[in-house]
Amino acid sequence: MARELLEPIERLRVLVVDDNPADRLMAVRVLKRAFPGIILEEVGEETQWNQVLGHERFDAVLVDYLLPWTTGLDLLHDVQRTWPGIPVIMLTGTAEEWQALQAVQEGLEEYLPKTPESYAVLPRALRFALERTRQRQALIESKETLHLVIEGVYGHAIFMLDAERRIVSWNAGAQAITGYSEREVLGQPYREMLVPVELRHTVVDKEMEAAEHHGVYTGEGWRSRRGGGRFWADVTVSALHKEGGALRGFAVVLRDATERRRMEEEQRRSNEFRERLLGIVSHDLRSPLQAIMLHSQLLSRQVNDPKVKNATTRINLGAERMTRMIADLLDFTRGRLGGGIPVERRPDDLFAISAEVIEELQLTAPQSPIELSTHGDGQGEWDRGRLIQVVQNLVTNAVKHGAQGQPVQVMLTGMDDLVVMRVRNQGQPIPPEFVPHLFDPFRRAGSHEKSDPLSGLGLGLYIAQEIVHAHGGTIHVDSGLEEGTTFTLHLPRKAAHRSDYRRTSARPERREAPASREEEHT
Repeated sequence: MARELLEPIERLRVLVVDDNPADRLMAVRVLKRAFPGIILEEVGEETQWNQVLGHERFDAVLVDYLLPWTTGLDLLHDVQRTWPGIPVIMLTGTAEEWQALQAVQEGLEEYLPKTPESYAVLPRALRFALERTRQRQALIESKETLHLVIEGVYGHAIFMLDAERRIVSWNAGAQAITGYSEREVLGQPYREMLVPVELRHTVVDKEMEAAEHHGVYTGEGWRSRRGGGRFWADVTVSALHKEGGALRGFAVVLRDATERRRMEEEQRRSNEFRERLLGIVSHDLRSPLQAIMLHSQLLSRQVNDPKVKNATTRINLGAERMTRMIADLLDFTRGRLGGGIPVERRPDDLFAISAEVIEELQLTAPQSPIELSTHGDGQGEWDRGRLIQVVQNLVTNAVKHGAQGQPVQVMLTGMDDLVVMRVRNQGQPIPPEFVPHLFDPFRRAGSHEKSDPLSGLGLGLYIAQEIVHAHGGTIHVDSGLEEGTTFTLHLPRKAAHRSDYRRTSARPERREAPASREEEHT
């Protein structure tokens, strides 16, 4: 086992378990870039998972939390039984904080939400997970091996505590990070030496009790330096037991993560400032735009000169375009700063809403037929105005990017507790490398985009996704040369909690509707 753990990092074998192909693709892409020669195996179904449990040992496993056949916590237990000692990283958009904490307490190495920023730091998280695993395994081997390993790791503070939590060993990395020499700390209580006063009777007890109960604790928090300074530390505490099971002490690994935390905080403040600025500017632009539109309309009615009328028409079109952009920016800032775009659900018919939108859009694009088919019923509690935005955006995109003259199909299926909407067109597929970023704000499809570059800000699909999530639903896209491009929405008929219509931080997993019969009830 020790030989396997100490193999070069470029020979990694990593298992990726996620039922969402786009999320698996994103994880695989960033890991291949970061680790040349890495061997990746993907699992998206229960049968594949059962088969892979018979394979040889992996170096690490990436898991989603909510899968159709199980949860990430059960997968963690399967990994611990089948390949004990290898790190498990959870990358998910559904687990709540208490679930992630439970998984960490039971041996999860790292938890990352499914965001573009998390995918960017995934290779670093994997490196840290592998390093922590190597350290833990080295501690188990023997006291002599432990001594050799920890003395050679200068980037980490590695030291031992006895059962009373007094420091009994101290490596060079610990002295470099904390400023304390071995002579100063040996025999001293851990909490008095390295933990800020206000945290001594809460943080340390929690960490040690978790390590003693589960074998290992991983987390982060403030630690003290010699002279009163502080640093933000990645913390790993492993409980060590005697042969009879009695507690022998703890192995503690600290890594100075102050610079990383500072950079993350600066990035957070920068993003928040940018988004607040967008919201303020967007709001303040509305008043002068309304004045421009009002006076241009007044001028058009009072002056019969064709040149003046042509100019005022152009002014109105430009102002309307800016008004749409401002509305998109306001929705964007609501989504980012307000915890999601709020919706007001009332009884309505999604089929009727879609039919009205399609009828209006067909008048503006007669060259591209739009076919609507429905099956079942579309009754539910919907935010009519917001879902009009969604249908307009998806159908307009389908017309814009579809093959000239080919119909755009809008298919709605009413099921027991949800309505499934599919918007399909024919034409050039979406480039595979763009699919994971399709719903990112301020992004467009790329060089194949034929529309006016001033026609929008690249927020349409992001806002559509936020509205769908605010209804408790999901949206995803499939695109290929033969089958065309299909956007699929799953919209629950009723809100999960009537008192709160805002999107929660945990987005729902995609639910697949069973294959339906031909939806010909137009």
